[in-house]
Amino acid sequence: MFSVQYYNSEQIYSTLSSIFGFRSFRPHQEEIVQAILKGRDVFAVMPTGGGKSLCYQLPARLMKGVCVVVSPLISLMKDQVDAARINGLSAATLNSTISAEEKNAVGTALRQNRLDLLYISPERFNSEYFINRLKTLQISFFAIDEAHCISEWGHDFRPDYLALSKIVHEFPSIPVTAFTATATPRVTEDIVARLCLRNPHLTHASFNRPNLFYRVMMKQEFDAQLRSFLAGHNGESGIIYRNSRKKVEATAEMLQTYGISAKPYHAGMSDVDRHASQEAFSRDECSIIVATIAFGMGIDKSNVRFVVHADLPKNIEGYYQETGRAGRDGEPAECLLFFGRQDIAQQLRFVDEIEEEHAREIAKEQLRQMVRFAEQNNCRRIALLKYFGETFPVQNCNSCDVCVDSQKQEDATIPAQKTLSAIYRTKESFGAIHLADILVGANTEKIRQFRHDQLPTYGVGKDKSKNYWRAVIDALIAQKIVAIEDPLRPILKLTEEARLILRGQKTFSMRKPPERISAETKMNRISNTKIPSYEVKPFSEPLFVKLRELRTELARAENVPPYIVFSDRTLHEIARYFPRNAQEFQQIHGVGHHKYAAYGQRFLEVINKFCEQNPDAVKSLQNHQPFEQNYETSLQSASSSQSTSSSQSTPSIQSASFLETYRLLHQGKTIDEIVTERQLTRGTIISHLEKLSESGMELSVDLFFVPERLAQIKEWFRASGETLFLKPAVEASGGKLDFDEARLARIFLRKSSSVNQE
Repeated sequence: MFSVQYYNSEQIYSTLSSIFGFRSFRPHQEEIVQAILKGRDVFAVMPTGGGKSLCYQLPARLMKGVCVVVSPLISLMKDQVDAARINGLSAATLNSTISAEEKNAVGTALRQNRLDLLYISPERFNSEYFINRLKTLQISFFAIDEAHCISEWGHDFRPDYLALSKIVHEFPSIPVTAFTATATPRVTEDIVARLCLRNPHLTHASFNRPNLFYRVMMKQEFDAQLRSFLAGHNGESGIIYRNSRKKVEATAEMLQTYGISAKPYHAGMSDVDRHASQEAFSRDECSIIVATIAFGMGIDKSNVRFVVHADLPKNIEGYYQETGRAGRDGEPAECLLFFGRQDIAQQLRFVDEIEEEHAREIAKEQLRQMVRFAEQNNCRRIALLKYFGETFPVQNCNSCDVCVDSQKQEDATIPAQKTLSAIYRTKESFGAIHLADILVGANTEKIRQFRHDQLPTYGVGKDKSKNYWRAVIDALIAQKIVAIEDPLRPILKLTEEARLILRGQKTFSMRKPPERISAETKMNRISNTKIPSYEVKPFSEPLFVKLRELRTELARAENVPPYIVFSDRTLHEIARYFPRNAQEFQQIHGVGHHKYAAYGQRFLEVINKFCEQNPDAVKSLQNHQPFEQNYETSLQSASSSQSTSSSQSTPSIQSASFLETYRLLHQGKTIDEIVTERQLTRGTIISHLEKLSESGMELSVDLFFVPERLAQIKEWFRASGETLFLKPAVEASGGKLDFDEARLARIFLRKSSSVNQE
């Protein structure tokens, strides 16, 4: 369909390393890049932090012409352009905020074919003048970001995006690619249809974000709960979402009163004030932004360490999208949802304001799904992934509150019987709040109205607090002993399991509820909980602080957010491996040639000075190598190219990723298991094995092939002309051998003299 130029792997990986500072692709990135380079339409669903921008920026660098990127917000465009430029890409934007002089400069660069990327807003495609102007340019492909905005079934439909359906008709010879972080199968079909994509390459990456820890907490004493949570994240960047402007202002003021650096953000603020809040947060000048959901899409900040939903989100897709703002750099982050049943009523009021009946019913069903997620007592990761049609392979994710809750289970059969009796005696016609009032013997108008103060169960639980009985009811609901037919009208119904407990034929246990005074204690306990499945490898905290200070200084000088200079992950690696020269520094994740040229020497000065002043700190970190001690010899062998005294005194950074693959192999893991655990592609893992073999490390052929299979592959290589070229061997197999297996076999066949070397 399209004119295609061939790009070999060397060009692709060289660009990946020199521009972006990465040595390998994340899952699905490589296949998407290859599809774009082959001129195919693409639709990709990849989680926030999964590396969507690289999927179109890398091909844009290689292909002739400009990649036109459609982005929803001006503020987001600016950050994306700044980040691209600092990586060494030629990027610009056309929007209403730039001056006439800047517009002329962009126009000149476009006519002279000097831009890799041009960022524009979707509404520009409503302009016939702009479309005709684009037709005069050499365009490599279109990239549509936040593509879910075109679907009315998506959680953030934007009418402006409907104009993008014109692209294929107006530019029939140019590929179109679309990216989003959230799309159910139904939304996916809608996006592909509305954009008129032509036999697109489809990618649905895993929605699993292994570095995120999910937690739900019943909202009781919210201000105290929130402050205690933040005490465990002192100095870290975070977002607090609230569902009204009034709550945003109140929470921001409360935090400021307690000396916590926080700014408000909502649509009712002036453009100037809203922009100032976002800029302060983006540039690490304030730690916390308190915002309505109007905030988020316009931020590309990579070092957000927590996201708090202080009120119930209206749907799971929005919740997932908003929690996805955390941990974009791949480092551990926490997502906390405060859940109170009063939030349901408020969200229902929002839903009832929707005029169109069909849209109103969709919103109600989405809210029901959100309530079920908050109430459940099963792994939250499993539930979240199930919503998007994905199955999590284990029953315990070890990184959500349900799976790691350390509170002991206690027998609560008698409290359960009291609660179930109250439900039965009120004819299964009331909700949790009223039933808790009955159990504690409250004197409310509703109790008097229905004469529930005459029931045998009235006041039977007055020795406990109302919060305790709410916890019992929540546990009964979560364990499906009590049913709620409609989460939005939470009337409690008895199940057969409930009747067994009432008759004493079955016991009931639950996590021990917190004491009345435990809001702060409980939150401190939570703040100190480690994320067991995603621990940060040791690094020098004092050096990290100095690196962060330098990053802030450099960012201010260039008027960009600090994370655009280097991510927290990059600074963590520097503070872990102490690179002492240019060669070592450029082996750090996220350090490309352009960034090294711009910042490398300044960072090396700080590193070398720190190492000279703190030799014990450097030495102590050697005791925390990310490899087992019995791989010490392998590590030294693989890093034999390091010859300076400074590099010999620090952990290897060139071979770290390769050695981690080697370690996992010797634990008995298969390649597929390593792919899943390390969140890398199969091709990347095989590349590690090639490098390890080249460095002299022994790999056992028995881990990968039975003798008969390797012999057959050997024959296919022979049939292709006594060489070790992959494509002829794959073709000779007649579809029985793929490129990955051929590469793997070649590692061992290279040691055989019966097949010529390349």
